[in-house]
Amino acid sequence: MTRLAGIDIAAAPAVVVPIFLLGLLLLSIVAARLARSAATRWLGGPGGERVDQTPAPSLGVPIGSAVLIGGMMLILPELTLPGRLGRWLGATFDIAFVLACALGLSRITVAALTEYAARNPNVRPALGVARGIVRIAVAVLAAIMALESLGVPVAPLLTTLGIGSLAVALALQETLANFFAGLHLLADRPVRPGDYIKIVDGAEGFVETIGWRSSRLRTTNNNIVIVPNQKLSQAILTNYHLPVSNVAMTVVMIVAAESDADAVEKAFTEELVRAVADLEELQGGKPTVRLSDVTDAGQVWHCVVEVRDVEAQKIAGHEVRKRLLARLRREKIALAVKEKVFLLPEKNQPQA
Repeated sequence: MTRLAGIDIAAAPAVVVPIFLLGLLLLSIVAARLARSAATRWLGGPGGERVDQTPAPSLGVPIGSAVLIGGMMLILPELTLPGRLGRWLGATFDIAFVLACALGLSRITVAALTEYAARNPNVRPALGVARGIVRIAVAVLAAIMALESLGVPVAPLLTTLGIGSLAVALALQETLANFFAGLHLLADRPVRPGDYIKIVDGAEGFVETIGWRSSRLRTTNNNIVIVPNQKLSQAILTNYHLPVSNVAMTVVMIVAAESDADAVEKAFTEELVRAVADLEELQGGKPTVRLSDVTDAGQVWHCVVEVRDVEAQKIAGHEVRKRLLARLRREKIALAVKEKVFLLPEKNQPQA
């Protein structure tokens, strides 16, 4: 009987079978524990409610496979096999072991990122990109290790890839800058989908999407403005949904210069209080009436009310103007000659 290192080839099944059964046992144990963990996974949210229902990653297959393949790799040198068959089996086990470990590492890392994002909502928008980067990095590392196990020299390959990557990075400089700017926007969240923003000396509108290269703003006229992520991340902008979505709306009324200022103030104040009580677009804050200027055209009055959000500003402005005009007509207070009632945004106030 042929022997090598004290092990008969005929006795090899007595070694291989227990290792195979051990791998299957470990696979089933890990899979069962992870299944129970996925069914009862709680992250301790307020009141004890479940704040993340993402199922646990399936680690049973890669872990069990790694154990089984590792055991086979340990006993393979002790068996007397033909040269070519031994080399092919060794290379096959090496590659399979690397792939199993890479799959397990990828799933563990992605699961860690998912749980971190569940505990930190600020980084949740960047979770998809982070998962992709992790999978790509692990795949590249596994490919390098697999080539190394096959005896392929990887140093020249890495040098070539490094030079090629530098050339690609220089050619795609703007695209990569927009990509990383998009990651910054998703992680730092100065703007979020649904927010109304105004870029200084630029566009304004609702943020529709934040993509890998550009972001899309929807204007109040339902047009789409595409802004590169790099410009958006570097721009000075006003976010009208932070810290709250309420905005102050200013209605400017110009009445005749000879009007009684006290009567005008009383009429505007009473009408604005009624409007706040009647209109759902207006918030419950106390309105403000100010005589801001007296010009040759007449008295300039600023009527300030708090609107629920930017989108409700047009409807609220329309109703407030109608009410103020009707009240002036009842009080027989004349408007300034050749002047119109209009909505005048204050500095950095969004257009209605």
